[in-house]
Amino acid sequence: MSRLLPLLALVACAGSLPPQPAATGPVHLQLLAFNDFHGNLEPPSGTVRLPDGTVPSGGGAWLAAEVARLRAEEPAATLVVAAGDLVGASPLPSALGHDEPSIALMDELGLDVSSVGNHEFDKGVDELLRLQRGGCRADEPCKPPYPGAHFGYLAANVFDRSGKTILPATAIRKVGGVTVGFVGVVLRETPTVVTPTGVVGLTFGDEAEAVNAAVPKLREAGADAIVVLIHQGGAQAPGSPPGECRGFSGPLVEVAQRFRGVDVIVSGHTHQAYVCPALAGTLTTSAGAFGRFVTRIELDVDPGQHRVLARKATQVPVTHALPPDPRAKVIVDQAVAAAAPLADRRVGRLAVALGRAASNAGESALGDAVADAHLAATRSSGAVAALTNSGGLRADLPAGDVTYAQLFAAQPFGNTLVTLTLTGAQLTTALEQQWQGSRPRILQPSASLTYAWSGGASPGGKVVAGSLKVDGHVVGPETRVRVTVNSFLATGGDGFAAFAEGVERVGGPPDLDALIDYLRPTLDGPPLPRPPGPRIQTQP
Repeated sequence: MSRLLPLLALVACAGSLPPQPAATGPVHLQLLAFNDFHGNLEPPSGTVRLPDGTVPSGGGAWLAAEVARLRAEEPAATLVVAAGDLVGASPLPSALGHDEPSIALMDELGLDVSSVGNHEFDKGVDELLRLQRGGCRADEPCKPPYPGAHFGYLAANVFDRSGKTILPATAIRKVGGVTVGFVGVVLRETPTVVTPTGVVGLTFGDEAEAVNAAVPKLREAGADAIVVLIHQGGAQAPGSPPGECRGFSGPLVEVAQRFRGVDVIVSGHTHQAYVCPALAGTLTTSAGAFGRFVTRIELDVDPGQHRVLARKATQVPVTHALPPDPRAKVIVDQAVAAAAPLADRRVGRLAVALGRAASNAGESALGDAVADAHLAATRSSGAVAALTNSGGLRADLPAGDVTYAQLFAAQPFGNTLVTLTLTGAQLTTALEQQWQGSRPRILQPSASLTYAWSGGASPGGKVVAGSLKVDGHVVGPETRVRVTVNSFLATGGDGFAAFAEGVERVGGPPDLDALIDYLRPTLDGPPLPRPPGPRIQTQP
């Protein structure tokens, strides 16, 4: 979509500062942090809860305005940082432009440095490097050439075949007379949560080992403070305020306990908002997702002693009380206008809203409908059942008229469908792979596939013997079943290695096209009712 971006090529990095003289006493430094923006140029659905009620939040132009307001309070001592997933799984206005508009927005608001996230690898490492360095895509005209990002992505634990990091491991920024060292890492499980073909030839190392190797080098280079930008996270207890750290748990806890010599951790991935003053002795933050919050991190640094004297953080909601930043608004408006002819097209009608909220068994109304659509699109390839991953469903669908943009937001990854043959034993193995890792990843089944599971603690769930059925018939270990999954799952994505064993593969349409075709009869006929269910049951 480079043809749409002549203005964007002129965007300069607002966060660049001239060299600063060395400070002679303690310095107050401000870091403005966010994560998991996911190309949300327009305000996302939903609200944030404030003491005086709930208000709309987010949106690229308002995010830029809030960053500018906070920067103005510390104009000579502010850095803007992020913890990955700035792009990927993006709504249509950003995705249609290959996420170039979101990178331009990051430059406009003055982002200095970010870690990569797993979604930066959605389109493969070559596309990630193009977004960083600039250049043209091979599949469309490119005039003028896309200029690349002014901010720097970091990837200290991502290595190519030669053993070199694909992007810099660290960065040093000098501001307000203070030298700040940054290390950027992404969760080491990235190959299990992206399309495997997108990370061929890459090795994702241990996060703590990468950080601990980098810290001494940053100190030798004169860093007064060390900040880790990590695309991995945790969560507070449900219902906790975004600026607290109640009952905190998650993968980040174990990783952070192994860090050495780190002053601040800016995290992400879980889409949770929290401020933990001393997780493993280190101030640790996350700003949720979609640009709803900016985390304001304040440090008192003694450059003479090369150490941080005090540190604190607060969550600043990105409300619409401020006017949108005018330069950022131009970027957003241009992308939205380019997408509008496609985005506003009606594609179907729903009798009820289809949401991602899961039952106790892990099944959602949206997941059921998408799986049914995938099966309908591949019956001609012999499919008798379909399964889709919950992580591929990114937004709820409202009752009534549904637009292309809403459908795209719900299923944005652009996977194609694959129909393959599994034995009953392999299908059972695939279903039991739902309980590997730190939390279950429940696949969403078509109405033709039903089963029960027990042993709900994760990991450890098991398919109840004799409960797995297709079209009401029990599937035995040797039964051959034609199953449709998306191309992400078909290659073993999300840790579902059993699907990679499937044979007699037949490619199908893009998953989004299948959903559009499934809804087409509702344009002139009755709206789609709530999908029948339940399809998954639980037993003690």
